[in-house]
Amino acid sequence: IVGGGFIGLEAAVALADMWGVKVSVVEMMDQILPGVLSHSLALMAAHDCQAHKVDVHVSEKVLKIEGTDGAVSAVVTDKRRIPAQMVIFAAGFTPNGGLAKEAGLEVAPFGAIVVDEHMRTSDPAIYAGGDCVCIKNIITGKPGYLPLGSMANRQGRVIGTNLAGGDATFPGYVGSWAVKLFDMAFCGVGLTVERARKEGYDALSVGVEQLDHAHFYPEKSMMTLELVVDKPSRRVLGLQGACADPDSLKARIDAVAAALQYSKPTVDDISNLEVAYAPPFASAMDVVNAVANVADNALDGRFTPITGDTFMELWKNRDKNNVFFIDARPAAAGRAVQEKHPDWHAIPLEEIAARANEVPKDRPVAIICNTGLRAYDSLLILARSGVKELVNASGGMQSVIKMGLSM
Repeated sequence: IVGGGFIGLEAAVALADMWGVKVSVVEMMDQILPGVLSHSLALMAAHDCQAHKVDVHVSEKVLKIEGTDGAVSAVVTDKRRIPAQMVIFAAGFTPNGGLAKEAGLEVAPFGAIVVDEHMRTSDPAIYAGGDCVCIKNIITGKPGYLPLGSMANRQGRVIGTNLAGGDATFPGYVGSWAVKLFDMAFCGVGLTVERARKEGYDALSVGVEQLDHAHFYPEKSMMTLELVVDKPSRRVLGLQGACADPDSLKARIDAVAAALQYSKPTVDDISNLEVAYAPPFASAMDVVNAVANVADNALDGRFTPITGDTFMELWKNRDKNNVFFIDARPAAAGRAVQEKHPDWHAIPLEEIAARANEVPKDRPVAIICNTGLRAYDSLLILARSGVKELVNASGGMQSVIKMGLSM
């Protein structure tokens, strides 16, 4: 499959999961689901595919298709040759507004037909909607493009109302999306941290790992949420997530999507966002509130978050970077790793205050735990003890495991 976007991955899941076909996905960008998932969450999506025997090749460009007698035999990229009996192109497309342009309508530089909030083209007697139109991105305020069936249906109602003499409007989009892979579902709204920075925002992202239901409820899944904020204004720019329970994840994303569509919510707004609570549905402090609280802590300078993959990169290069690593999980988990790796220091949260003298004050310190909470508390204790250069892994080992990374 050429292309690691929504359609390409859904095709991969259908072929591999439903019919047992051996599938390879080739994506020319440096991650799958580019533009809609952060790099860290994309690693989780790739791991979900690879765990189900779908090969994922990123940063690769297809050079040619080989075959004989009208039958394909292989795909050749700039890095390898992949035997294949069928090739699906799902590399995306750009809208073709050529006919509209020839008819005298205004067309955006990227090919989509320009419409106003009533879905009228530059000719007020002509309306357009769906995958061919350019519409406003509500977050950036700039013209954008989002070819989704849900978008087209809502635009169609606006057009129909106006053709019948009404006065309906379509304000634009915030970019809500969802995709189900194998064991995991992924969902998001707004901008990733990478996209936000390209748009000129001084953006920060923070992540959490928390159960989607109350911890004592028998049925629950660990949810990943990553919130993107503009540091100077504290404005929320986007939210992405991953969870084995797609309905739980979509509920959180939809709540923030509604806030983004009709206002410019800040971290404080999401921290206090009212969501329904009962143990079969959520924790008393919901995960969507928790990720905003983490963002608040980061913005106020209480800690410096790093992603799980960044933490593991530090660990991989520990001989060069002089980082002191702390595992703040309960004693048994940390000591099991320490027995294999002497550079791994098992100092549980319960012991961190009493053992603070073991932590050097002249070296950078990186802390990890299971989900990030114990590491954060440990970081605060060490900061009060005079340790200056501290980072902790947002999402902890849960995040690392979802990415398929190992010690």
